[in-house]
Amino acid sequence: MPFRFGLIGAGGVADTHILAMRTVPDVEVVAIADVNLARAKALAERHGIPEVYGSTEALLANSQVDAVAILTPHHLHLHDARAAAKAGKHILVEKAFAHTVSAADEMIDVCRACGVTLGGIFQYRFTPAARALRQTVLDGSLGRIFLASVSVKLRRAAEYYQRAPWRARKDEAGGGVLMIQAIHTLDLLLWVMGMPRRVLGRTGTVVHPIEVEDLAVGFLEWGNGSIGVLQATTAAVPENPPELEIHGDRGTAATFDSRGNLLFWSSTLDRPGSLPERWTMYASQFREQEAAAPSQATAEPHAENIRDFVAAVREGRRPLVDGAEARKALLIVDALYRSAAQERWIELGPSDSC
Repeated sequence: MPFRFGLIGAGGVADTHILAMRTVPDVEVVAIADVNLARAKALAERHGIPEVYGSTEALLANSQVDAVAILTPHHLHLHDARAAAKAGKHILVEKAFAHTVSAADEMIDVCRACGVTLGGIFQYRFTPAARALRQTVLDGSLGRIFLASVSVKLRRAAEYYQRAPWRARKDEAGGGVLMIQAIHTLDLLLWVMGMPRRVLGRTGTVVHPIEVEDLAVGFLEWGNGSIGVLQATTAAVPENPPELEIHGDRGTAATFDSRGNLLFWSSTLDRPGSLPERWTMYASQFREQEAAAPSQATAEPHAENIRDFVAAVREGRRPLVDGAEARKALLIVDALYRSAAQERWIELGPSDSC
């Protein structure tokens, strides 16, 4: 029997979800709901989806829907997740997982209480390059990690915020470039390196006339002494693909998010202190469909994320990106905002990694 999704939200990312879901065997998209019914109908007609609704509640009444993908603005995720859980639907939530940590916690609690599977979308984890990058860290190929770098330098025109005004509002988006754009690469960093023990952040709104930040810089410090540096903006000219670099005393690895590229530099130094030291650069064979622009996602990583979620429901296990995993990047973004507001380091306790 096919696994049947209903989409809550018919915005731009809905097209990506539909394309991704249709590449997963035995998965169907059977319904779409959006408060903008005309937009939902246009999306349904474009993709041949049979059922269209003007509200979340109407879609949830459809007994044919096994799970929902929540694609609404961040501040609506809790409402939609609560309603879906109480209707007995499994739930997959686009990033950012929620607009606040407390909303994320409530989503996790209500899904647990209702016995439904909760998953998040962090598709960068599912590229072959990202998996290889993580493995090089875990197996010690890079040696002792001392520095990690996240760079998210994108360009968003005024029309981006005018088209979806919630993106510019703190109480609806939860934040700006950290919450909407950089959270992807930040999540990848946490997946590779684990949760830091403290963070320091600075944010600013320097170009766009919006409530949320379009510039952010952060420092992350791990218990083993490793340091992370984060730079993020939506005002860069030109924009570049978001990048994660991991530096160890035996090599460096860098990946370019959804493009599936991995570069690896490895030292051939036989023993410390010996000369000459030689370095070899390896370009991975991981190459996914090129995006039209540095900030435009491809469908394949989404498909892998969705494939795992569906398998988790069928196998009765947690998805690889469950609620607790999806919450981690949100927790760090929140800590960076608090650090910027209070102008101090924010310590993260052991419970923050749960």
